[in-house]
Amino acid sequence: MLNSRSLLLAGFMLMFAAGINLFLDRDQQSEQNPQNFNENDPDLYMRNATITQFTKSGVRQHRINAERFTHFPLTDITTLKQPDMTLYATEAGENPWDIIAQNGRVLPKVIFRDEIVELWEDVLAIQSDPKGNFINIRTESLTIYPATDYAETDQKVVIDDNSGRTTAAGMKAYFEEGKFIFFSRNDQRVRTILLPQFKKSTD
Repeated sequence: MLNSRSLLLAGFMLMFAAGINLFLDRDQQSEQNPQNFNENDPDLYMRNATITQFTKSGVRQHRINAERFTHFPLTDITTLKQPDMTLYATEAGENPWDIIAQNGRVLPKVIFRDEIVELWEDVLAIQSDPKGNFINIRTESLTIYPATDYAETDQKVVIDDNSGRTTAAGMKAYFEEGKFIFFSRNDQRVRTILLPQFKKSTD
């Protein structure tokens, strides 16, 4: 009986020692291998930086300045703090669009779509030319496809230009063509207010 108890006790001691060794071994491996972290923890930060994207022919496509860029490796998404985007909607880069917001993110190019830039919170898109012509677009979110100079939103938009103001429930914008399509809802119709001088010139 004494021998059985001694063997049982010895077995427990061996199991306990093996467990301690396994724990210490794993802890040591974790210290030696810095890759044991959350796979989608940020792997890159940039502050007050600028990224410029070029077309295959070497022409500037767009440029993004931001207070902070944060890249997440698992999703390959880059978040933006206070982004300022310049979209060169023509080959010559004349009269580019300047688009600012409080927040944004860049979704990478994949097989079925090109790169996407999503901006939200106090979005303002501005275009002007040396003759004094301008277009200002205000909305709470804007999805931009830089490769095709196209943008869209399903949020309320307010567009000011030399002729007046247009409000709508949503918008599709073809920047290179200067073409805009506005949408309405029951609670938000498309409305345009013309400035007096513009109405007089068209009478």
